[in-house]
Amino acid sequence: MKQKGFTLIELLVVMSIIILLLSILLPCLIVAKDRAFELFAMQVEVDKEGKVLLEVRESSNIASYESIYMIEINPPKNSHVFIKKPHHPRMKLIKRDDEYYIKWRPKMGDIGIHVITMVFEGQETSEQEITIYVYNKKLLEAKREEISGTD
Repeated sequence: MKQKGFTLIELLVVMSIIILLLSILLPCLIVAKDRAFELFAMQVEVDKEGKVLLEVRESSNIASYESIYMIEINPPKNSHVFIKKPHHPRMKLIKRDDEYYIKWRPKMGDIGIHVITMVFEGQETSEQEITIYVYNKKLLEAKREEISGTD
């Protein structure tokens, strides 16, 4: 008598192969998604005083790639760069095309002032303090008026 269908063992083997392939591909897809979001990220430079102004929006009003900021860091030549602890856990230092950036997606709970210290290790070790102001739209407009009024 011939069997019809698959045995339980055959089904389990096929399912385990599919799970193995997914476990290999999923991390690669997540990295590709993050890099694609970086293309849409708003690039921000640190001003002369070491200040950066960022705007955070309600999470219900934004797309998944919005509100990601790439804060450009200008280290000395031939130096190793890292963020001195403590810093926000979601801030990541990344290097793209020989440029260093702090990648961060602030949320509504991050409104306020965040001071971070960048350390540059090379022939000489130096530090740069960066003050990141995170505001909602209304507070950011008021802060920009305050800054332009002091100039």
